[in-house]
Amino acid sequence: MEAMKAWPAVSFTHRGGALRLRWWVEGVRRAGFIPVVCDDAADPLPGWARGWLHAQGVEYRVTDFPRRGNLNGTDCAAAIAAELAAACERHEASHALKVDDDTVIVRPELFTAHAAAGAIGLTWEEGPRAGAYGMAYGLEKEAARAASRILTGGPFDPHAPEDLAVWSTVKKIAPVVEHRFRPDEGPFTALPAGACVTDAVRRFGVITVGNPPPGGWRDRDRETAGRMREMVKVNVGRRTLR
Repeated sequence: MEAMKAWPAVSFTHRGGALRLRWWVEGVRRAGFIPVVCDDAADPLPGWARGWLHAQGVEYRVTDFPRRGNLNGTDCAAAIAAELAAACERHEASHALKVDDDTVIVRPELFTAHAAAGAIGLTWEEGPRAGAYGMAYGLEKEAARAASRILTGGPFDPHAPEDLAVWSTVKKIAPVVEHRFRPDEGPFTALPAGACVTDAVRRFGVITVGNPPPGGWRDRDRETAGRMREMVKVNVGRRTLR
C-alpha cells in the first residue's frame, strides 16, 4: 500500500506572529506535517522573518483576502478553505490542516487517524461560543473546495468567525470527526499562565498559548513565543524517549 502523503499545515499569520514562527514551524515539522505560512498582505511579517522562512525552505505565501481582525467574514472563511484545498493539490495530500501560529500539535494522530473524514477538529457545544474552534482543524481536499464554493455563493456575513463558518458548511456535505472539548481532559487545551509545560505535553494532544493570562499580556509576542519554545523542546525530548 502506498504511504500516505504528509499533510500540509497552514498558518494564516501576520506581523504579530513573527517571534512565534520559528517554534510553530519546528512544532509542525516534528509532528510530521509540512509547514505553509500564509502572510497577510495588509500586515505582513517583517523582512527578517520572511528571510528566515526562506532559509528554512518553508513555503511562504502572501494572501490579500480581508481578515477583519481574527479571521472573520464568510469571504475570509471561503478563502481559507480554498487555500487548504490548494495546499492539498500542491503537496498531493488528501487533507490539509489549518493551525494557528500560537498552537503546537503534540499528537498528530488526532488528525491523521481520520483520513476518511471531511473535517477533523475541536468542538464545544456548551461554550459561550458554541461550535468549532479554529486553533487546529483539518479539511479533506474536496470538502475544502466545496466549502469554499458554498461560502462564496451564500449570504455574506462580515462578522462570521472563520472556524464556525467553515465547520458548519463542511458538516452539511461530508462526515466530520468532532473532538469534544472537555475541560482539563483534552485532547485540546489552552495552556494557562504558570502551568507546567512538561505536564501539558504529557496530557494533551493540541495546545494553544494564545489565551491571555488573568492579568493580561505584558508582551504577548515574546511571552507566547517563549511558551511555544518550551513546549516544542519538551515534546522533542518526550518523543526521543519513546
